[in-house]
This record gives sequence, C-alpha cells and structure tokens, in this order.
Amino acid sequence: MPDNCQLRPVAPADAERMLRWLLDPEVADNFGMRSRPTLHSMQQWIGKASTGQETHAWAILHRGVHVGNVMLDCIDTFLQSARLSIYLGEASARGQGVASHAIRLALEQGFSTHGLERIWLTVHERNTRAALLYTRAGFRIEGVLRQDFIFRGERINSILMSLLRMEFIANNTGTSKSLDNQT
Repeated sequence: MPDNCQLRPVAPADAERMLRWLLDPEVADNFGMRSRPTLHSMQQWIGKASTGQETHAWAILHRGVHVGNVMLDCIDTFLQSARLSIYLGEASARGQGVASHAIRLALEQGFSTHGLERIWLTVHERNTRAALLYTRAGFRIEGVLRQDFIFRGERINSILMSLLRMEFIANNTGTSKSLDNQT
C-alpha cells in the first residue's frame, strides 16, 4: 500500500478539480451521475458535506496531490451504518493501491471515529475491478439489486456489499489498535 496516501476533508478549493473528474465519462458512468454537475453544484455539495451529519467526505491525497474522493454518506446514527463511495479522478493514481489505502482509512474513520457497526456499498455488475477491490477490503456480497443501475443507457444489476465492524477488526488485527480498544 502506498504510504504517501492520506485523507483530509473536502474543501471549497477542490470544487473545480472535482467537477473536471465528474465530467470524465469513465468516472461519471461508474459513479452513476444522474445529472451533469456544475461548479455551483459542486460547491453546494462540498458545503453540505462539510457541515452535515449524514455525509463525511474526504479528499484522497497521494504524495500530497488531491487525486480523488472517498465518502461515507447515508449515515444512519440509529442503525450505526453508512454507505461508502470512492472514485479516483486522476487516472495516473489508479492501479497503484491508492484506492485500497483510501478505503482502509475511510473504514477506520467510520468504525473508530464515527462508531459505525456496518458500512455498505453498491457496485454495478460491470465494474468488476471495483468489486474485486471491495472484496479485498473485506466487503461481502449481500445480494443483487436487479436492474438497479443505468450504465450508458442500459439497465444493469448492482451488487450490494457490506462490511461489519467486527469483520474489519478481525481482518486487521494488530493494525487497528484504536478499534481494538472499543470492542
């Protein structure tokens, strides 16, 4: 895993970069964009994410450069659950373990800092690279959401996956000391 990877909260200065990434069809198609983003919509989203209790969004920094975002949203404080989403906007950061490391850092935040018990996600069935990434991070398949995603105009299935806090701790024994103290 790259040791030059860290997370910081998304900031207003990130809006233009995020817009560029989300206008890239490779990112937008796999992320499930419902409408074409604008600079204003990016700025509004960052504002809501930085003040809300239902979303925690982080910029992924690789060697000090913002290369993508990872977030926990749909946070349910009663159920202690949240949805994980990630994208690497900079193509040069892909295939280097950056996403794996960023997911691990976000999971640590979710389970440790935010006291979550379950983190879930959906991935469309054609995004096999992402599904493998999530499986390697410890996520397990819970089911198939039939025709739940529109990919380039075609309805396709999504895969529902989740990771429980106890599974994360078991898979990371010795590396998640802050989590071990909370069980």
